[in-house]
Amino acid sequence: MDYLEQAQQYFANNENAYQILIYCLGAFCVISSIFNWDFVFDGPYNPTKNPIGFWFGRTAFRILFFILGLVLIVLNFRIK
Repeated sequence: MDYLEQAQQYFANNENAYQILIYCLGAFCVISSIFNWDFVFDGPYNPTKNPIGFWFGRTAFRILFFILGLVLIVLNFRIK
């Protein structure tokens, strides 16, 4: 059994696994925008891959990423 099958089996057997995954993703978005991690926000800012970073800059991209993280966390609380 490979890792993909193990992950699929874990998510099928654990009803809260998706909520944990969304919490972690939201926390990653919030923490990375607060600490301004380069591996998340540096990169090729071009209109195709990252239009927000290209047109508005890194700060706007960080603010949007922070809002996205908060939305993921808040909506996940509302789903429970």
